[in-house]
Amino acid sequence: MIFGRGPRLPSDVAVHLKPFGTLAVAELTDGGWAVVSTGALLIADASGIRGRHPWHTVQHGRWDGALHQFTVTWVDGAQRPLALTTATDEVESFATALRERVQSSVVHTETAQTTTGALVRAQIRRDEDGSLFSQLTAQGELVGDDDERRLIDALERRARAAVGLPT
Repeated sequence: MIFGRGPRLPSDVAVHLKPFGTLAVAELTDGGWAVVSTGALLIADASGIRGRHPWHTVQHGRWDGALHQFTVTWVDGAQRPLALTTATDEVESFATALRERVQSSVVHTETAQTTTGALVRAQIRRDEDGSLFSQLTAQGELVGDDDERRLIDALERRARAAVGLPT
């Protein structure tokens, strides 16, 4: 996809981003920049890269136009969401690029529901070097009994087998 012209990075920020393949940017109210690169979501300013989040660690991003804020949530649900407050609401290019990069890291998905109603997702994702790996997430409470473990193990085996990874 070709992204439309968005805001231009100041040269003192752009110099830190040369090796990363910048696709889209959004200016932040704190003077920094949120940067969609080929391999990661970057947070940068004139002093350098102050945050680097590979796409396979991102669960999703959500835009709140009233607050001018992107909230990025992580696969690791214990990690606090990242709130990025933008200087303007002209973020269509950034939002499109972010969504595309997260989706491009997901190769295959399988889901199952436990007897207690938790939804378990096994995803095959691509990391920054292109390697495939399986990632398990759950929505709802897991009880950890043998039946549940067998269900989750079978789910992961199915997902891995679907893309030719060892089971």
